[in-house]
Amino acid sequence: MVFLVLSSFFYAFNNLLWKRLLSKFDLWLIIGFRCLLTSCIGLAIIFLFYPTILSSLTYAVSVTILVASIFGAFGLISMILALKEGSLAQLGVFNLLIVFLVSSYLFFFENIFLKNYAVASICIILGFTLYIFQIKKIDGVKKKKSYRNFILFTMMSFFFAVSSLMHWYNLKQEIPAILSVTVQELVVFFVVLIIFNFKTSLSPHQIYPQIQKIVKPVVFMAIVIFFAIWTGFLGLQYTNPLISSLISLITPVLTIVFGVFFFKDQWNSITLLSLFLISIGIYLINLEHQ
Repeated sequence: MVFLVLSSFFYAFNNLLWKRLLSKFDLWLIIGFRCLLTSCIGLAIIFLFYPTILSSLTYAVSVTILVASIFGAFGLISMILALKEGSLAQLGVFNLLIVFLVSSYLFFFENIFLKNYAVASICIILGFTLYIFQIKKIDGVKKKKSYRNFILFTMMSFFFAVSSLMHWYNLKQEIPAILSVTVQELVVFFVVLIIFNFKTSLSPHQIYPQIQKIVKPVVFMAIVIFFAIWTGFLGLQYTNPLISSLISLITPVLTIVFGVFFFKDQWNSITLLSLFLISIGIYLINLEHQ
């Protein structure tokens, strides 16, 4: 339980750091450099404390870890693309969607009975319908950006939910959490490395000065997200992904608070109502585990 609470705080703090850096530096350079540092930390821990783990993996387990990591990588990239122009408050709302997706999977496929699931689903779906409705009221370029962010945040929720479930199955086989963390970060790094070659707006002589500027904040961010992912996997190792997702509700709450406090995110009445309905739905699911 303590690991999951710590993970939620680290994730929320990491979201704040992402938002600050994305407004100042090249998107792909930040992601790639941070993932490289996080991967190095993970590899060092594996070689020091789990030197035989790689030789003990079966082919099937290795493929599962890789696929789960690919979903996690796409989830992270979707989140960063949306957060570039979106708000921390929006990120907080869509973190709630991850809980709903995970609980839906467990309800239908893992026979985890949720007596409030029907009512909770109605509240959550209605909440997101209202959220989409308020986007329609936005005019011009902002409307297009809002729809784009909505799609990206939705993709993020789906990818992270799938990744969480797949990693949960892996952890049930007593695979050290550090391995899943490191593989996921390596996958993100190589995907971003490919994208960076085609998408970056920086010329070769601009890259080194940019790296010099982002070294300290990215090193700090790498440490924060490493502990967020690691403590999250450690917590997941001792519970199921639904409990993990419910405790991680601390993340969207703190993310929304950070958005309002540091970036002056605005909430209109429809958005507040949609958040209220979504939160009620998540709370009804949470009643199953009181």
